[in-house]
Amino acid sequence: MAERPNPFRELDELIERMNRQFGELSRTFEGSAGGSMLADFTIDIADNGEELVVSADLPGFSQDDIDLRVDREALTLSATHDEEAVDDAAHYHRKERRHQSVSRRIPLPEEVDAEAASATYNNGVLTVTLPKRDPESASGYQIDVE
Repeated sequence: MAERPNPFRELDELIERMNRQFGELSRTFEGSAGGSMLADFTIDIADNGEELVVSADLPGFSQDDIDLRVDREALTLSATHDEEAVDDAAHYHRKERRHQSVSRRIPLPEEVDAEAASATYNNGVLTVTLPKRDPESASGYQIDVE
């Protein structure tokens, strides 16, 4: 069966490139303010025949900080880490640790079976396994991180 062309794939890729560029721009401004905040993260997408495997570097986040959503054609990954309690009596010479939030919508090269997706998080690396889609499957499922 011939693969149907996706008219929105190029638009998704354009939006993804723009998100990365705005992330780089925001890091430039944050760096000049003396602070540093993670504005983007790196990913790899591997095709293992029957499944796609997405690996994302998310250092500094815990498993509970991560929210994953997947549909047939895209994976949306976001993570939020709140600042630890501040000791009001302490005098800080430098304070860079603070609220961090990242989010990225990752267009997938093929449709996946969202209901069968799984994810693990180990040593700051999130690994999401996405079986390729059976034409009968539904879409729009949340993935629990183990």
